[in-house]
Amino acid sequence: MGTLPRWIIFNVFVLIAVALDLGVFHRRPRKITVRESALWSALWVSLSLFFGVGVFWFLGRQPALEFFTGYLIEKALSIDNLFLFLVIFRAFSVDERVQHRLLAWGVLGALVMRGVMIALGAALIQRFSWVMYLFGAFLVYAGIHMLFARAAETHPEQNKIFQFTSRHVRVTRGYHGEKFFLSSNGKWFATPLFLVLLVVEITDVTLAVDSIPAIFGITHDAFIVYTSNVFAILGLRALYFMLAGVLGRLHYLTAGLAAVLVFIGGKMIADPWLHVPVHISLEVVAGILLVALVASLMSRAPSPPLEQSSSGGNNLTATKPSQLVTKPDDLPSAIASLSAADTITRSAAASEIYRRGRTLADRAVLNWWHDAELAILLLSPNPQVNVGVAVHRETFARIRAANFEPKLALVPPDQDAEEFELHFANGVHLDVLTTKEPTGKGAIARYVGKFGESIQQVEFRCLDVERATEILQERFGIAPVYPKARPGAGGSSINFFLLSVLDASAAPTASKVLIELYELPNPPSSSTVQDN
Repeated sequence: MGTLPRWIIFNVFVLIAVALDLGVFHRRPRKITVRESALWSALWVSLSLFFGVGVFWFLGRQPALEFFTGYLIEKALSIDNLFLFLVIFRAFSVDERVQHRLLAWGVLGALVMRGVMIALGAALIQRFSWVMYLFGAFLVYAGIHMLFARAAETHPEQNKIFQFTSRHVRVTRGYHGEKFFLSSNGKWFATPLFLVLLVVEITDVTLAVDSIPAIFGITHDAFIVYTSNVFAILGLRALYFMLAGVLGRLHYLTAGLAAVLVFIGGKMIADPWLHVPVHISLEVVAGILLVALVASLMSRAPSPPLEQSSSGGNNLTATKPSQLVTKPDDLPSAIASLSAADTITRSAAASEIYRRGRTLADRAVLNWWHDAELAILLLSPNPQVNVGVAVHRETFARIRAANFEPKLALVPPDQDAEEFELHFANGVHLDVLTTKEPTGKGAIARYVGKFGESIQQVEFRCLDVERATEILQERFGIAPVYPKARPGAGGSSINFFLLSVLDASAAPTASKVLIELYELPNPPSSSTVQDN
């Protein structure tokens, strides 16, 4: 076991490394490139190898082999964590620019929690030798379960601790950059990013239940168990950004990890009668993982969508954010989730609705951007786009109440419509529309009566609707719904265009999309734009 000075020196090194990461190298939120993450990953692997050589130099061959075997096991099991991190970030619509900082704080919490778990494990093993058999049996069970259990849908937002916190802690209505907390009017509020951090921490603790007993199956030295864990976890962030795009191709990783757990568990149970040297364990673990990696890369099986790990839901008022990603025919549940009690569910629902609307609209107007004048009128390269959702009056009232009663737009009295806007993080903007008279003959009443609650239109801000209409008629042969621009909500001028989707195969249930161009009477001041 490491001496007290070694424990102190190592933990000081870890604190300095995390401080440099957060305070110097990644001080400002930004998207991490694959090249940068590969360099950081190579650095952490090199530091781990260097530390292992130091263990060999100062402590001997046996502890060094134990360190490398433990590191390899933890690193491999950590890759499985990456799937869940990807699911969590997508389910909660976390901005790519703050994901690294979120993971950095998550790693810091993971180090503390794993340190506590390792200390408890070491104390149990020292006091009760039979605990090793219990750990071994658990690992065999975990491996078999991992191999044969059906792929279950993951619901990070269903965690009891997460739900308790979201109900009993004041949470802001939207993300605020990289902030976990902020103060307003003398009161402190958590942001949704803090709740996501909580989910990451809970997920890591759950997964550590497998990895820590596995390393105890290699060595009883708490210092070796801890340091191998720490080095594998410290490099996890860089590995995430490097592998996030190819995780779906690792088809046989689960089978390899299951075999490793069964091998280590069996080794722990059989140790009194059949002792397996550490170097043999290292060779077996490395061989299993190498076979799983090569088989995955050579496999031509289609990559399963990663979102499938994150679906769920049971009713319209409690739809889980992840469900919205996995069921393309479940748009009504996404719309219903806009009235959910917690901010993160509403944000995830809005992001999914917006993504669907933008996907159709972007394909439909793809050729518009080739016309220089029209592109300028539509504020290219950064168009301002809202997705309009038509709903029944009851749904309209529930969504409005859940989102703190946003102001109703001033709709011309001759139009059978009511609407308000919702603004979420990452540029997600929705217009929620309903009819003033459910039995009326207006466009929204007819649309909801025919199609149900759904995306009715996608709205592009335009600097001059009349001129844009002329361009679309003359240069593209696209006829507007109205011959001339008509008054819209809030004093705007609007016109509509019903367009075919260029690649309908991407959305087989919708071959046309209604595009609205709207012109504001005065450009909005940037100071008035707030998160919802």
